Amino acid sequence: MKELEYKSGSFEVKREDGNLYIEGYAATFGVKDSYNDIINVGAFSTTLTNDRKRIRLCYQHDMDKVVGKVIDIKEDATGLWFKAKISNTILGKDVSILIEDEAVNEMSIGYRTKVSTWDDVNEVRYLVEVELAEISVVTRAANKEAVITSTEVKSEDMAKSLKVSELTNSGLQELKKNIDNEYYSRILKSL
Repeated sequence: MKELEYKSGSFEVKREDGNLYIEGYAATFGVKDSYNDIINVGAFSTTLTNDRKRIRLCYQHDMDKVVGKVIDIKEDATGLWFKAKISNTILGKDVSILIEDEAVNEMSIGYRTKVSTWDDVNEVRYLVEVELAEISVVTRAANKEAVITSTEVKSEDMAKSLKVSELTNSGLQELKKNIDNEYYSRILKSL
């Protein structure tokens, strides 16, 4: 079986109902990347038709590090658009923090090439059809245009906890208790 290859895209961040959602482009069409590849429109259509539910959301292209679920994914004129939910697992929470801190802000795809053509004059490979296995949050993507475009937080719980000046004494104690619990939980899980 062929080795997986990787390409990149961009996404936005939203927090709703206490969960982190990301959406945007895992890859873009017509952009020459650092590997001298250009993805053609329609390259993902076979996978999206036949294997859409098998596409995973990973961290750093590691299929053992699934960080959430792809909710929707499709091709449009720009590229491979997606919406995904980051799971509230230990790894998911860590990745969520990295995304919100903008420490990681790029997307990439893991795929196997099914059909490609080579342009000798421009030394470019055109990806005509690929088998998409996963999309990943990554540190550094092959496509420099693959960056997070905006960040938005929509969690009422988070908004309430950030208005410390408006909290009563008992509210501050509850907030401290929650922070302490999360802190100690993370320490114990990392041991």
